[in-house]
Amino acid sequence: MQNVLPAPDKTGLNISALHWAGFLGIAVLVLVTSGIGLPSVLVVALGVAGMATLVLSWLGIGRLAAGLPERRLYWIAVSWCAPLLVARPLFSGDINSYLAQGLIAAKGFDTYLVGPAEALGADSPVTMAVSHYWRDTPAPYGPAFVALARTIAHVAGDAFVPTVLLHRLLGLIGIVLMAWALPRLARRVGVSPSIALWLALLNPLVLWHVVAGVHNDGLMVGLMVAGLELVLMGAAKTGVARPALIAAGVIAVSAAANIKIVAVAGLLFVGVGLFRRATPAGRVAVALGLPAGFAAVTAAISLGSGLGFGWVRVLSGVSGQVHSWMAPTNELGFLVGGLGKIFGADLTDGAIKVFSLIGAIIGLAVGARLLWLTYREKLHPLYGAGLTFAAMLVLGPVVQPWYLLWTVALLAVSLTTDRGRRLLVVVSAVFGVLLPPANGGAVSLALGYLIAIVLVGGTLFLLERKGLLPEIRLRKSRT
Repeated sequence: MQNVLPAPDKTGLNISALHWAGFLGIAVLVLVTSGIGLPSVLVVALGVAGMATLVLSWLGIGRLAAGLPERRLYWIAVSWCAPLLVARPLFSGDINSYLAQGLIAAKGFDTYLVGPAEALGADSPVTMAVSHYWRDTPAPYGPAFVALARTIAHVAGDAFVPTVLLHRLLGLIGIVLMAWALPRLARRVGVSPSIALWLALLNPLVLWHVVAGVHNDGLMVGLMVAGLELVLMGAAKTGVARPALIAAGVIAVSAAANIKIVAVAGLLFVGVGLFRRATPAGRVAVALGLPAGFAAVTAAISLGSGLGFGWVRVLSGVSGQVHSWMAPTNELGFLVGGLGKIFGADLTDGAIKVFSLIGAIIGLAVGARLLWLTYREKLHPLYGAGLTFAAMLVLGPVVQPWYLLWTVALLAVSLTTDRGRRLLVVVSAVFGVLLPPANGGAVSLALGYLIAIVLVGGTLFLLERKGLLPEIRLRKSRT
């Protein structure tokens, strides 16, 4: 007799099966990357298979997310994060740069003038662990993050494991802030809070690049969305403003921008939205108060930390020194450079600079247009800010998978159409398996991904044949 599983419901078998399948995929990833001595091709194959299992489980949960209680999604988030807390740093070596920058600041050097090689010595184990791209470059981050990295360095010294755990704690703080703010922001726009939590909080990019990858984008995004919620709470529709909440929100978003300056876009768009709806006196308060608050918080962090304003000088120069292969503008530059080599000309660097400049000009025009549409109330401020972050990724000179978190967090709470949400889901899923969990040659990577495809595809086929693959009812998402 054929094995028929019961139909799923909002608390039924399918969600539990998907939940624990995702947990299993994460556990496999953590195990095979733990240094147990597997050949690199198997590390890639099994690691990617685990990543794909998580992504597929996440996609399956998304089909039922609208009917799930928020507490169920919080529990899934906690259980999925747990194994990654003990994982090696994955997908990036940026944590090594964080360690070096913290030590440089702790030793009294100006992190915005010198790089690890000059401050710590070219032969220092800490310097050697930093990617060669960043050994001679100053810190590209704002003073809030450098001050935190310095504090961690005072506590942990150059010990790697405690440094990783303390930086992971910062990422978890950002995730908790996201968990608090996302459903509240979603309700303001009329989006299902459960869908927003599924799309942003449970997103594989959060797991891979905030928890496992230990990137400071998690804390930045958490502070930004929590700050925006506080600002909107303070500027209630009833017209009764609560200055203390607005001030707390401005402080939080300004702190986020003092980690990565891009966070200021969120405050700019929300400020424009508040300005549009305010009374004449209120417009004066918004136009003067928000920029003054941001400037005051920035000055307090820069001067109070003793790091000064050197970070402003390096904003545009450091990250762009590495030609990111994921950036569309760089891809055009590489294409022109490749054509130039046919004729014996080295055009790559020049072409990348030209296309980056064109991208910056178009990006400014797009951002201005989105601001205008927000002012005219054609776009919700959160949606306008999310689209601006997306434009930064498409037109900017540097793109990394974890940068997608900037736009995912705001679009998750402001997208009101299934079509737009599907696009965001597809992008998240693709980038969720794009970076391999281990380094290796081209042959090892290609063979590893091929084996992973066979493993995952074969497993799904067998489960389907045996009737053990739960059928998922499609539900219309409630916005």
